[in-house]
Amino acid sequence: MPSSNDLVLESRDLGYSFAPGRFAIRHLSLGLHRGEVLGLLGRNGAGKTTTVRLLTTLLPPTEGTAIILGQDIRTAGRALRARLGVVLQAESLDFVSLERNLTLYAFLWGVPREVAKSRAEEMIELFELGPARKRKPWALSGGERRRFQVARELMHDMEILFLDEPTVGLDAIARRRILRYLRERAQRGLSIVFTTHILHEADMLCDRIAILHLGQLLALDTAESLKLRYGGDREVSMVFTTPVTPSLRAELASDLQGRGALLLGDEPGAPETTNRLALRAEHTEELLPWLSRWVQAHSLEFERMSVEEATLEGAFLGMIGEDAAEEATRTTTGESPDREALRRTGGELT
Repeated sequence: MPSSNDLVLESRDLGYSFAPGRFAIRHLSLGLHRGEVLGLLGRNGAGKTTTVRLLTTLLPPTEGTAIILGQDIRTAGRALRARLGVVLQAESLDFVSLERNLTLYAFLWGVPREVAKSRAEEMIELFELGPARKRKPWALSGGERRRFQVARELMHDMEILFLDEPTVGLDAIARRRILRYLRERAQRGLSIVFTTHILHEADMLCDRIAILHLGQLLALDTAESLKLRYGGDREVSMVFTTPVTPSLRAELASDLQGRGALLLGDEPGAPETTNRLALRAEHTEELLPWLSRWVQAHSLEFERMSVEEATLEGAFLGMIGEDAAEEATRTTTGESPDREALRRTGGELT
């Protein structure tokens, strides 16, 4: 992990209240390093878009602050915003062709004409927008509009890029292509804040992940660390070269129970003798060496063994729980906090 002097963003107890005592985000303290991709994960209403709007100075914080590229967001002005890029969920489309739209947007940001033309061609090819280059943005399909939004923001130079659900409505091939490009840009020094509901994307792209729930930061760590800490039980499937007798299976079940693991397949109707067994355990990395010794000590031999990989989805659900995840989208009025804030701010908050 880069050192603290590589920080380009640091929030300190950042919060936004849309009504007295009701917060869309609160006590948010996190940092972003140069060249790092930071993922924001959470259910609808968790505060992801509110966080992006606060950090891009589109909303004024009601508590705390953030220092971005050396400037306090409470007092920063246009000079800071010129160093940021942001793609929000709300669409902003114009009435010139897609191709002309890209070059005009670059001109507005001071990109030289020839550079803008070259970059527009690069973006049109990267985002597979060639067939649509002469069409007006409002005439694009949903997937084309989303690709155009991301491409347009990448037309100018920036130091931090904020992407709020940038791959919504895109097919798997387009998503992977865009994520690969973003990773390449990060390797060249671009810092990225990335929100998504697609946990596989976060696992693939992000250096660290912040889990938000009901406006609070629950965890901030690498995907691998989150999976290890919160991923819950994992399944181990075992196939033996010879059948395992009922007595050995009962002994294994007892020994596993003493180690906090559960042998599967003992429900009524299961075969008494089988060479296939499975178990569930939380810390398989600690259990597997013991299991190998147990098998050898009982004159058994593995034909093969597989361990279910821990997933970010499992970690996410392990932190907030499925019941809590459903509750996160509701308030006493039946709306998420961010949805209610939408009416007050005129923005699109999720």
